[in-house]
Amino acid sequence: MTSPADTAAPERPKGSPLLIVLMILVVVPSVLVADAWGAGPAGIIGGLTGLFSLVVLIGGPLRPDLRVAAVMGPLLVVAAAVPRLVAETSRPAAMALVVLLVFVAALLPLIGPRFANAGLGLGMTTMFGYGYAPQGGADHRQVVAAAVAGVVVALLLRVLLGISDPSKPTREQVAAVLVADDPGAATATAFGTWLTDGRPRWLADVLEQGSRYRVALRGAELAGAAPDAMAALRTRAGELAARLKAKPSRTARDPAPASATGGEAEVADAARAMDAVEQAMAGHDTTPVRLDRDRRHQLQDAVLHPSARLRSVQVRHAVRTALAVLVMLLVTSRLQRGDPLVSTVLLTTFGILQASWSGTVTKARNKIIGLVAGSLTVAVVLLVVPSRYLVTVALVALCLGLWYIVTRPALGGAFMVVVSVGFNSVTRDLNAVDLLRQYVVLTVIAVVVGVVLGFAVVPGFRPPPLRRRVEAAAAATAAALRASSTTGPQGPETLALFRDAVREQDELVPDGDELDDRQLAALDALRTGLRDLSVLAGGAGLTAGELDQLLRTLSVDGRADQDEPDGGAPAPSGPASSILQGLAEQAGSAERYLLQTLPVAA
Repeated sequence: MTSPADTAAPERPKGSPLLIVLMILVVVPSVLVADAWGAGPAGIIGGLTGLFSLVVLIGGPLRPDLRVAAVMGPLLVVAAAVPRLVAETSRPAAMALVVLLVFVAALLPLIGPRFANAGLGLGMTTMFGYGYAPQGGADHRQVVAAAVAGVVVALLLRVLLGISDPSKPTREQVAAVLVADDPGAATATAFGTWLTDGRPRWLADVLEQGSRYRVALRGAELAGAAPDAMAALRTRAGELAARLKAKPSRTARDPAPASATGGEAEVADAARAMDAVEQAMAGHDTTPVRLDRDRRHQLQDAVLHPSARLRSVQVRHAVRTALAVLVMLLVTSRLQRGDPLVSTVLLTTFGILQASWSGTVTKARNKIIGLVAGSLTVAVVLLVVPSRYLVTVALVALCLGLWYIVTRPALGGAFMVVVSVGFNSVTRDLNAVDLLRQYVVLTVIAVVVGVVLGFAVVPGFRPPPLRRRVEAAAAATAAALRASSTTGPQGPETLALFRDAVREQDELVPDGDELDDRQLAALDALRTGLRDLSVLAGGAGLTAGELDQLLRTLSVDGRADQDEPDGGAPAPSGPASSILQGLAEQAGSAERYLLQTLPVAA
C-alpha cells in the first residue's frame, strides 16, 4: 500500500540568500569605491561590473583564478566601458563591438569547463555596460573609473575568499573521484584542475590511486563480491573523501588497516588502493610533479577539450547568440539613448539563449511565466498602491527576486518585472503603464528572436542517426582498447582516444528515435558494457592474444578487426580477463541486435 509520503508532491526548491549576500559584499563596495574615484552617477556601472566580474573570477583554486583574472580583468573593463563610450560617437560601431564581445564570451567555454562562468560574466558585463545610461550623464573618465573599480573590488574579494585555503576546490574535485556516480567525468575534471594548481605530488598519488580504487570497485561489482565488503569499501571511501576535502592537517596519521579483503582479488585491490590514498594524504608531499611545457599542454588538450572544436555545438551557440544580440540591438536602436529597458532586454536575450534547444526553451518558458505573473502583479500594484510607495514595493520585490531567481527562476523573474517597472517609472519619471507595455513587447520579441530566429538560422546540433552512433561508439572503444595495451604510461594520444570513446558512448541515448523495450534495453546494455570495458581494460594487463579475442567478441561479425594468428586466441587466463570477456560478449550481443533491427537510414 502506498503511504501518503510516497504520493506527496515533491518539495519545491526554496530560495537562497546567496545573491543578496553578493550584492552586499560586491555591489555596495564597488559603488562606494567608484564614487570615491570620482565616478559620480556611473557608480552603478561599477557595482554591477563588480558582480559580473566575480562570476568570472570565482570557480576554481585561487592560483588559476588569478591567472584568469590577469587575462579577463582588462577584457571586463573594456566590455563595461568601451561599447558605451564608442556609442556616443558611432552607434553602429558600438553595436559591432558588442556583437564581437558576445561572440567571444560564448566561445570561452571551449577553452575548458572553468571558462563557462567566464563567458557568462563577460556577456552580462557587455550587455549592461552598453545598455545602461546613468542619470545626468557621465564622461569617459567616470565610466572607466567605475568599470575599473568593479573589477578591482571583485578581484580583492576573490583573494579574500580563497587566501585561507587556496587549493580547496582542487581537493574537492579529487575527493569526488572516490565517490562520484560518474568516476570518468570526475577524474577528467580533477586532473585538469590539478594540472593548473601547482601539480602537487600527493594529490597526483591520491588521484592515481583513487582511479585504481574505482576500477577495482567496478570489477568487484561485476564479479559479484559480497555486499558487506562492497558497503565497507564505499563507507571508507566516503570517509577518505571527507578528510580530503578538509584543510590538510600538519599532524601525520597512520593509515587505517584495510577494511575488507574477503579473499576476493578485486576487493583486496580496492582496499590496497585506499591504503595508498591514505598514505599519500598522510605524507602530504607538496613537491610539484615535473612536466615539460609541451606535454602539460598536450595532457590538458587531451583531457579537457572536445574533439572537432571548430564544428562543435559551442561554436553554433556562439554564432546564434551573436546573431540574436545583433537583432535586438537593431530593435532597441529605435529607442532613445538612456532608455532603461535597453540593458534589460539585451540581458534577457543573452540569458535565454543556451547551447541546446531544450535549455533555451526552458529559459524562455521561465521568462514568459515570470513576465505574465509580473505584469499582472504590476497591474494590481498600480491600481491599489499610491505612486509614492512604488519605490518601497520595488525594493521588497528586489529582495524577493534575488532570493528566488536562482532556485525558482520564473518566480524570481516575476519579481524582477516589478523591480524594473517600479524603479524606472519613479526614478526616471516615466508613465508606469507605458513602461510596462514596452517591457512586455520587447521581452516577447527577445524570446521570439532567441528561440525561433536563432535556431531557424543556425539549427541546433542533431546527432547522427542512431545506427551510425552505435557503430562509432564501438569503433572508438576498440581503438582506445588497442592503444591501452601498449606498455608504459599512457600518453596524451591514448588519453585523447579514451576521451573520444567516452564522448561517443555518451551519444548512445535515444534522440527522437522510436525504439521498443528490447531495443532500449540493448542500447543501455551497449552503453554500459562499452563504458565498463573502457574503465577496466587499461589496468587489466591483457596479453596480445586476450586483447584480440576481446576485440573479436566485440566486433559486429564476431571477428577481430585484425587477422587472427594461427591457432586462434587463447582462452581467458584470469579473473580480470574473464570479466572483460563477459563485458565484451554483452556489448557485442547488444550491438549486433541493434544493427540487425535498426533501419539502415536510422
